[in-house]
Amino acid sequence: MKRKLLSAALVAGMVMTGCGANAAPEATTAASKAETTAETAAATEAATEKTEETTEESKAEESESESGAGLTDGTYDITVDGRNGKMTVTTEIKDGKIADVKVGDNTETPEVAAAALEQIPKDIVAAGRPVVDGVTGATITSDAIIEAVKQAVIAAGGNPDDMAGEIKEKSTEVKELKADVVVVGAGAAGVSAALTAQQTGAEVILLEKAATPGGVSIIAGGPMGIDSKDQKEAGVAGTFTTADVLKYWQDYNCWMDDGQLFYNIANRSGETIDWLEDNGMEFTFMGIEQAAHADGFQTYHIYKDQENKLGYYTKLVDKFKADGGQVFFETPATELKAENDKITGVVAVSKDGTTYEISCDAVVLGTGGFGANADMIEEEVGFPLETFTTGTQTGDGATMSRAIGAGKGKTIQQYHGVTSYSGIQTGQGKDEIAKAIYMPTSVWVNRRAARFCPEDLNYDTALCSNAAATQGEYYFSIISEDMVKALEEGGAKALDVDTAVAYEPTIPMFSIDEGWTEFRAALEEGVQKGIVFKGDSVKELAENMGVDAETLEKTLADYNASCEKGVDPVYGKASKYMKSLGEGTLYAVKARPVSLGGIGGVLVNSNLQVIKDDGTVIKGLYAAGNDVAEMYNNSYPLVEGVSMMNALTGGRICGENASLYALNN
Repeated sequence: MKRKLLSAALVAGMVMTGCGANAAPEATTAASKAETTAETAAATEAATEKTEETTEESKAEESESESGAGLTDGTYDITVDGRNGKMTVTTEIKDGKIADVKVGDNTETPEVAAAALEQIPKDIVAAGRPVVDGVTGATITSDAIIEAVKQAVIAAGGNPDDMAGEIKEKSTEVKELKADVVVVGAGAAGVSAALTAQQTGAEVILLEKAATPGGVSIIAGGPMGIDSKDQKEAGVAGTFTTADVLKYWQDYNCWMDDGQLFYNIANRSGETIDWLEDNGMEFTFMGIEQAAHADGFQTYHIYKDQENKLGYYTKLVDKFKADGGQVFFETPATELKAENDKITGVVAVSKDGTTYEISCDAVVLGTGGFGANADMIEEEVGFPLETFTTGTQTGDGATMSRAIGAGKGKTIQQYHGVTSYSGIQTGQGKDEIAKAIYMPTSVWVNRRAARFCPEDLNYDTALCSNAAATQGEYYFSIISEDMVKALEEGGAKALDVDTAVAYEPTIPMFSIDEGWTEFRAALEEGVQKGIVFKGDSVKELAENMGVDAETLEKTLADYNASCEKGVDPVYGKASKYMKSLGEGTLYAVKARPVSLGGIGGVLVNSNLQVIKDDGTVIKGLYAAGNDVAEMYNNSYPLVEGVSMMNALTGGRICGENASLYALNN
């Protein structure tokens, strides 16, 4: 059965599995639910008897009257499931109408959900009904708000599906536009490409499917760079070269990639970071984030303000517009136009239905890959997968380029981290259950009840996710009752764990010194939901997990014996993490691999020109960022910040080349 992916995050955003806005109201409304009074019923009946000859003004008044018929005035607080957890929405009914909608407590990812949190309440009040279009790129948050208001209407004695109100007709207008370069997608690759193309002299139009810029880059940490100004100030620049990093890269990838493409992008990565800072984006040189990479190349630059990622992209887009660039949000490109393998234009359709036919000489594709396309992911991977996505990355670049003759590019999943089935956005630090997975003292077993890696592999979020993905859709992380007690009282340090796993900069996956006071309740809630399994014996645990009891008993017995010796004879797990599970109650958290997204699908050469299967260049067509996977083997790389480098620097290269091509065409 196909499963929908979460939109985010991932939360980001990821459309991702888990959170739906379908919970029953959890808060008591301020106004008591009441039956429709006789007076209201009479007024409603009288209103319906108006003749068809009523004036247009009278019709509008009648519509307003009907929209409020039967609603009891008051303030209704409704709690539903949002993208990352519970969300409380307050709806005010006044004079039988929706007078105000406010979103209160919530755990949504600000960079992804901001537009929906602001716009959907306004749209509902303006429409007079909780039936409005969601904000593209924040679908789950939009749906949650709409659902809460619907439940408020029901609590007020009405039927939201029968409410009259403003219904906007879709436009049928076709507008013709012209530009030198059209950039499709306003994520890291697209914004970088658009601003570069403009600064190289081209007239540029930027199209974006979502309501805001940034794409999945607003839930990333930052890019890799070589020889940036920040590295020079830190004394790191010059200690390694692009060729050094390339050798390391190729050794890791077993040469199953386009090494020249990697070199072309990496060699300009530091220059790109300097350029971005000159244009208003700020970075802090971190060097290395993950403990497992301590001996690696110090390349990582993170956004200086991790709470302002969206703001950085908005600032770049504002600069682009101020210098004459045109931007169309919630206006996805639907078709590329080409003649004789040469780009001639783009077709896009806005949220209001307006069709834009744009003639141009060059196009840059930066649509973000296919992380939000559940069907494509399951076809490529073989099982449903949680991905980092804002819901708009549906493989548009690949689909449109192939329609004009381009080849099919390599596709990969960038496995990056593991998580529970709570549905909470990975890496946001809010998933209590996932803490059990990231504790290196836990024991990981697959569906065959066998260990498959050292659990301290989770200090490298790429490698642990790769290991998990080879087990299929899910595996289990087992933790004992004694461990739970220790964590409750003293945090991770109580189990001799003094280093937290880092998933994103500034966001550790678990606390070290503070007790995990909410952990047990989360586990027990997980048991009730069927995403955590509990047993007073190994046999009972195995039965609840659905795995072979005899195999699990041997696996855990062997592991406990190894703990007594302080040595993991198979995988070499660090001895300080070898903690016996004992003989008491056990918990098994159902865990799964996470992907930064479905990467690739657009076939390019080493210069990021889109090509046909025979290598023929489609003139004027370029692609960058997550639309391209040719420089990878099959997984997330060990060099930190590579994906963002691929987007920001690749976008800049594409924008520069597209502009020069268009101006000289």
